[in-house]
Amino acid sequence: KAGRDIGELPAVVNPERKQKASESFQFFCDAYFPMTFHLAWSPDHLKIISKIEVAVLHGGLFALAMPRGSGKTTIAECACLWAILFGHREFVALIGASEVHAAEMLDSIKTELDGNELLLEDFPEAVFPIQALDGIANRCAGQLCQGERTHISWTEKEIVMPTIESSMASGAIIKVAGITGRIRGMKFKRADGRSVRPSLVILD
Repeated sequence: KAGRDIGELPAVVNPERKQKASESFQFFCDAYFPMTFHLAWSPDHLKIISKIEVAVLHGGLFALAMPRGSGKTTIAECACLWAILFGHREFVALIGASEVHAAEMLDSIKTELDGNELLLEDFPEAVFPIQALDGIANRCAGQLCQGERTHISWTEKEIVMPTIESSMASGAIIKVAGITGRIRGMKFKRADGRSVRPSLVILD
């Protein structure tokens, strides 16, 4: 049991950066993914970032077309992370053009959660338990944090963030599906017994 416990969580390294990122999706992308977003933003990028920010924070519905290779998928993946890490949304559905594409997007999100040191610095309550798995998904069921189960899930089609009392992302869900897959009726039962449905859907 002691070996399953990840112990005390590290402190947040840069609270000011984290606070600023909570209010700005563009700053979140710039601050935590500098290797991904290393070029200047175009007016089209700023437009889609603004629309995503409004949709995540206040709701809404929009569709926006951009050329192939302009970063739509990467922005969609980061939008999922921004929405759940700050507790803006507790259940995000990410829909791909196919089941394979959807799985690839989830793998990309997993890579960031499992290896992005900047996210670990400012979101230890969400990211430290994930990185403590050391890439071994079988450890999820038994993981403890100071004696309490984290109820983390790390599968091919969903991520359930660790249940940590101090975490804004506690128990949040990202689930993926292909456009022809089972989208309607999507739901999830949280560790506290509540059944939740997606409150944000992003289609790429």
